[in-house]
Amino acid sequence: MIQQSDSSKSQIISLLSDINREGIGNVIAYLEHSDYFTAHCHHHHRFKGGLAEHSLGVYWTMRAFAPNLPDESCRIVALFHDLCTTQLEGYDAIGYHHHGQRSVDLLDALGFELHEDERLAISRHMHHVPSSRLGPDTELWHYLHLCDSRNAQAND
Repeated sequence: MIQQSDSSKSQIISLLSDINREGIGNVIAYLEHSDYFTAHCHHHHRFKGGLAEHSLGVYWTMRAFAPNLPDESCRIVALFHDLCTTQLEGYDAIGYHHHGQRSVDLLDALGFELHEDERLAISRHMHHVPSSRLGPDTELWHYLHLCDSRNAQAND
């Protein structure tokens, strides 16, 4: 189990509290009751810190690399892209897909309203999207994919 700093937790909750979408309260409650703030990073990373620390790092990396992307969408995809690695009784059996799609399934189960480009970015963040599809609807995916990889290897 990872020891998460109170600073990171309060920063994440603050970033999410500014989002005015259906279901955000349910997601914040899920984060606080699940192991989101103490879970290890997803096994596909070599990141030595916890899930929350990694997700926050992805958000700040996205802001540096893609300052023109909508901040709300960057918060959502960065902080929720590996949500599937969390555990909370009653939610552990949601989604049997690859981990990105399971993260989307969890958000759906919590009643959180995702935009289609956010849904694509989270569900496919580990997968290759053909360059012919790289347009406005996949720009968010592109930067999540890039910043996730960058942050996950930052402390090798």
